[in-house]
Amino acid sequence: MGRTAERHAQNSWSQWSAVRAARPTALLGPAGRPLTSRLKTLLDDPVQVPAAVPALTAVAAPASLDRTALASAVLWSAEQEADPTGACDALEALGVAALTADHLRRLSALADGDARIIRSGAEDRIIRQDEALRNRARALVTTFTAPTGLTTPTAP
Repeated sequence: MGRTAERHAQNSWSQWSAVRAARPTALLGPAGRPLTSRLKTLLDDPVQVPAAVPALTAVAAPASLDRTALASAVLWSAEQEADPTGACDALEALGVAALTADHLRRLSALADGDARIIRSGAEDRIIRQDEALRNRARALVTTFTAPTGLTTPTAP
C-alpha cells in the first residue's frame, strides 16, 4: 500500500490534501510526468478521482493512459456523489473519444435520471446544486453527442 493509501486508511481527511495537490499539478504539463504514478494511486478513491484525472491527462504520456477506464472512474465518482461537479470537469478534460456508449448512457442518467445526484448538504442548497449539476451534465451530453463536422446552412 502506498503512503497516500496508508494515510487515507488512518485519516480520511488526508484525501483532501491529495485533491488539493492534484488540481494544480495539471498546470505542470509534461514537466509533471514524474508525478504520474502518484496520481494514479488516487484513482481508487471516488473523492480523489475528479482531481486526479485532469492532472493525469495533462502530465502523463498520452499513450500511458487508458482514457476509457479513466472515464469509468470519473462516472463512478459522480454516481457516488463524491465530487460530481469535479467529475464533469474531468470528463471534459478526457473528451468525447474516451467515452463509450455505456459512459454516455450513465452520463445521461446523471443528467436526467429520477434520483438526485446531490443528496447531502444544506437543505436550501441541495436542489439548486443538484439542478446546476444536471444542467452541466446535460451540456456535456449535448457536446459529446453532437455530430462533428456538420454545419447548418445559414439563411441569406
